[in-house]
Amino acid sequence: MFISVKRHEREKQELISAGNRLTEAVLKGSAHGLFVLDGKGKILPQVSASLATLFRRQEFTNLTFEKLIGPVVTAKTLSAVRTFVTRLLDPAAIDGVPTAAAGAPAQTHLLQDLEVRLSNSDGSFATAHYAFEFSPVEYPREPRAWLVTVTDITARVQQNRELEDLRTQMQTQGEILRSVLQAGAARFNAFLHRTDAAMHAINGVLKKPAREADAFRNKLEETLGEVDRVRRDAAALKLTGLESAARLMEDALHELRSRGALSGSDFLPLAVKLDQLYGQFALLRSLTSQASAAEPEPAAPDARMTENGTQIIEAPAFLAEMAQKAALPKAHRMAQAGSLDSTLAALTELVAQEHNKSVALDCTGMQLVPPRYQATIKNVAIQLIRNAVMHGVETPAVRKEVGKPLHGTLHLEFRTMPDQSFELHFQDDGCGLDPDKVRATAIAKGLVTAEAAARLRDRQAIKLIFKSGYTTLPQAAGEAAHGSGMSLVRRYVHEAGGKIALATLQGHETRFKVTLPAVAAADAQVA
Repeated sequence: MFISVKRHEREKQELISAGNRLTEAVLKGSAHGLFVLDGKGKILPQVSASLATLFRRQEFTNLTFEKLIGPVVTAKTLSAVRTFVTRLLDPAAIDGVPTAAAGAPAQTHLLQDLEVRLSNSDGSFATAHYAFEFSPVEYPREPRAWLVTVTDITARVQQNRELEDLRTQMQTQGEILRSVLQAGAARFNAFLHRTDAAMHAINGVLKKPAREADAFRNKLEETLGEVDRVRRDAAALKLTGLESAARLMEDALHELRSRGALSGSDFLPLAVKLDQLYGQFALLRSLTSQASAAEPEPAAPDARMTENGTQIIEAPAFLAEMAQKAALPKAHRMAQAGSLDSTLAALTELVAQEHNKSVALDCTGMQLVPPRYQATIKNVAIQLIRNAVMHGVETPAVRKEVGKPLHGTLHLEFRTMPDQSFELHFQDDGCGLDPDKVRATAIAKGLVTAEAAARLRDRQAIKLIFKSGYTTLPQAAGEAAHGSGMSLVRRYVHEAGGKIALATLQGHETRFKVTLPAVAAADAQVA
């Protein structure tokens, strides 16, 4: 039986059409981002609908892989991605995959979990994690091509982080229990007293005013001595969490020691390391009371015996004392050493000293912060405090001229709302924001055009402070760029699924309200 040329062409076109329909169906229905990369690193025309959703863009024509990734990653990450693509396109690559000798594994690992920042319609950013898979394919008129599959793994990454946090907490609990049981209640109680004293000493040293080089060196050496004492005690009791936090702070202090000259600003980054150290010690104190059921040993001040001879190790008297202090009205107690309150109070004083200002922090509700939001609240609070002291609160001389108290005041409060959501309120009694000055600064920094700035109402104009690169500080040659503080605040809040609002009264105050969604019951328990 003979098949005519016309029939052959018709059947061929039907097969091609069926293939095209199948391809279109796959590209339309796939939950993954799919596209083909040619030998020059360009994305070929047909892409999946999900790719537009993942990257929040519609046009991919003549787009290179580098230009697809560039707007959503950091410069450092883009450089690593560029290296990977260069090696991927290298004809010497085996089966379309860069060889190990070319150093590909590290770059490939990067693309298995790439953190991206996606622009929202309101100018904010959302963070996601994508995994990329490159598979060599045959493609018409393309000697070398790769099918690239993009998978959104954000939920999996977050779940893994939560599991890791839980694993770390369980490990810490086990270490505490073992240390209490092996060392005995009296020895562990003495350790808690020594460590608490060291925390108070560190706080006191960092609060000391310093202007001369020798004074900064003395602060450094005294702090280093106390941190070293904490690390050695923690190592002796095999408390790896506290030991690790102390070692990290020691490393930071040794790095400062190696510098030729020191200033107050050099000590500011220590706030994060100090908070980690305080956090580990606070965890030790809060979990010590959970230790129980040990073998009998000679009577100790913090132990009692039950009728069946089982020894119960109770919370040391030190912890009871701290609990009593916590129950006192706020006006009659100081921020507890080892708490986030004390860390933020110390940061406030350090920044104020550096800028010749007098500022006090009134901080409440930090003990209500659930574990899931502790990092967010800490990072947001640090940035808001630094920004308020540096830019908002006036010098004593200026405050006297305008009839204000010489000492500026910051108010920071964390609240649990009736619907189980959370709010962080921050307020300073500084100079407030001038919408016209904010517009002028944003225009000068190239963040907005003069025409666009003029169209903004005052309430919209003051929000320009959240844009990356916005700053009123001059930048000297060789100095790190300013202007990331408030954009970081907005990023931290949006990454946590929250919102941030801003209000200001020029000459009097600036207020921020951060709203965070409710969390699962297991996450809402306060550490």
